[in-house]
Amino acid sequence: MKWSIAGVLMAMALVGADPGVNAQTSSSAPATAPSAETQALARKVAARDDFVAMIQTAAFAQMNGIQAGLGDLTPEEKAKAQAIGRAKLTESMNRIVDLFAGAYAARFTPEELKSMDSFLETPAGLAYSQRLISLLSALQNMKGFDLKKDTLAETCAQIGKGCPVKAPPKPADTK
Repeated sequence: MKWSIAGVLMAMALVGADPGVNAQTSSSAPATAPSAETQALARKVAARDDFVAMIQTAAFAQMNGIQAGLGDLTPEEKAKAQAIGRAKLTESMNRIVDLFAGAYAARFTPEELKSMDSFLETPAGLAYSQRLISLLSALQNMKGFDLKKDTLAETCAQIGKGCPVKAPPKPADTK
C-alpha cells in the first residue's frame, strides 16, 4: 500500500487524530504553557508516535519516486540527490515531531507523558513502536468499508429513513 504524506495527514484528520483538531484533553492536563522539561519529554514521546512513523514511511516512498523522476544520474549526482533528500527528510520530520510534541505537551500532564515514555522504553513498548508501522498492510483488508453507506442502508431497511433518493426517470428520446 502506498501512502503519501498528504494521504496520511488526511487520514489523521478524518479519524480526528490531527494534533490540532478534536483534541481530547485530560482533566488534569496543564492549563498553562508547558515547561521546557515537559516539552522535551513530549518531543521524546512524539518521536515514537505511530502517525510520525507512517509519515516517515510515506516520505521514504516519496524520496524513491523523486529519484526515479530525476532520470539518469551519474554516481555523484545520485549521491548528491540522496544527501539533499535525507537533509530535507530530517528537516521535515523534525518539524512534524515538534508539531506533535506541542500537541502532546498541551494535552497530557507531565506524569502521563512520563508513563508513556516509560512504556515505550520497555521491551513491549519498543516492540509496539517498531512494529506498528508494519501493520499498515492490514488496512488493505478494509476495502469496501464505508460506515456511512452501511449505516444508512441499515437505517433505511429498519426504520425507512436515510434511504437513497432514486433518480427520476430520464425522458424518452423523441427523435
